[in-house]
Amino acid sequence: MSKLIQEIGVTYMRIVLNQERKEYVIIESVPNEPGTNPPRASKDKFEKHMDDMLDVGCLMLATITLELQKQHEYVVSYEMIQNLKEIFEGKA
Repeated sequence: MSKLIQEIGVTYMRIVLNQERKEYVIIESVPNEPGTNPPRASKDKFEKHMDDMLDVGCLMLATITLELQKQHEYVVSYEMIQNLKEIFEGKA
């Protein structure tokens, strides 16, 4: 995949994630699960992050090649973007 096509794909994905207010999922690592009896706000924040992470991961998987899909099928979105950066920066 050419560097230009890859950059265009990342740009489009960031536009969508920004509009959906979910870009933070590829920027921030996975939060720790709240402990026992956490405040409602902590539990809600964690659950929202996990739900958004699932949405973003599905979007990312839908926009990459089948080979990359197989490599990242069970990887959370934050780790997936880190792995993809390493792959494509190494080929640049």
